[in-house]
Amino acid sequence: RFQHHTADTSVRALAMDGGELCSARCAEQPFDVQFHPNSQVFVAGLITGEVEVWERDDQRETCRRLKTVRCHDTACRTLCFVNDGSLLLTGSSDRSILATDVSTGKPLSRLTNAHKAPVNRLVAIDKNTIVSGDDDGAVKVWDTRQQKAVGQFAPFVDFVSDICHVPFGAGAGEQKIDATDPDVPGTSAQGASQGVNTHPGSLVVTSGDGTIAHLSLHNWKELGQSDTLDDELLSVCVLKNGRKAIAGSQTGTLALFDYGNWEEHSDRFPGHPSSIDCIVKIDEDTILTGSSDGIIRIIGVLPNKMLGVVGEHGDMPVERMALSCDRSALATASHDSTIKLWDVKYLLEEGSRSRMAGDEDDARAELGDAAVSDSDSDSDSEDAGKRKRKNKESAKKSKMQGSGEARAVAKKQAAKKFFDGL
Repeated sequence: RFQHHTADTSVRALAMDGGELCSARCAEQPFDVQFHPNSQVFVAGLITGEVEVWERDDQRETCRRLKTVRCHDTACRTLCFVNDGSLLLTGSSDRSILATDVSTGKPLSRLTNAHKAPVNRLVAIDKNTIVSGDDDGAVKVWDTRQQKAVGQFAPFVDFVSDICHVPFGAGAGEQKIDATDPDVPGTSAQGASQGVNTHPGSLVVTSGDGTIAHLSLHNWKELGQSDTLDDELLSVCVLKNGRKAIAGSQTGTLALFDYGNWEEHSDRFPGHPSSIDCIVKIDEDTILTGSSDGIIRIIGVLPNKMLGVVGEHGDMPVERMALSCDRSALATASHDSTIKLWDVKYLLEEGSRSRMAGDEDDARAELGDAAVSDSDSDSDSEDAGKRKRKNKESAKKSKMQGSGEARAVAKKQAAKKFFDGL
């Protein structure tokens, strides 16, 4: 846990079943949020380069700011805990990755030029391994003990938007290997002695260039990559017991891919009126989506349905989401400078999906038909030929599109203010 409690900023909120637990008002706009793996502490990376450390107080139904740590001189875009929560790693638009001691809040080491471009995503694979992605489309794998990159990929021509680690054997069609084979990278003597397969698995990664790629951590090869979609892909997760990958796009469509068959999407689910900036997996059939219209939706996958709404941040985009260590609370970071915590225990209860499906008419009445429309399988009607990748130098689309003209103007102004600081 972070020690040394300082500023005590509390925001009281009404806690209810499936409602908002509490809200944390950050000093500036948050870019990312993560829970500590063993406590109710959560951290927010700010556009200023600082990291705010907060704690949820169940007794007082508040979020309390413990302290603020200066980590970077420019925006802290991404962060993750490693070493069983003893280290916090942060990635920045200054291209560096910083390791901070959780118990003291003091910096331990900094990789000044970890990437040639701003670091956009950090994901922990295990207690000693992380993956980072940058604005140029490069993906690097790091060993925190050696403090160096042990592998890298360059499959994209635009920014890395999201990274999902798939443990070996969790993906459809994967065959187990002999953990004792000395010629197979990724296996170890420790794994062999314990009878454990220590194959590191693979990564499913999305990019702003409109593609999704499958990357092996076993032999550092690209296992597959999709044709370029006419849409930025911004978020991703793997579900259906490794048989499907689902990616959120700039235009508000969820694209489904058959795991291992990446060239074309197998299904698509339109309905979000704005971009799908983040996805959190609840179970093999259910995800949560955070959209630039400010709404956190509950989505059932195959059959594709909008099952309900967790909550909203008004009209302000939801930038990133994270589940608590016990999966009972969801943290959402928004451009309204708040981190909201939501009670999502009900999503883990048996039969919850059936109950939510029965409330679809209520959701349709509240959010409109577009927000709850069913899937549109149109992969067969699209051109099967390969489309050219978008030129890296072409102008990126805005990450925020409103559902109406007035909302679109407001969000463009918010976007300009947000990204001017990067």
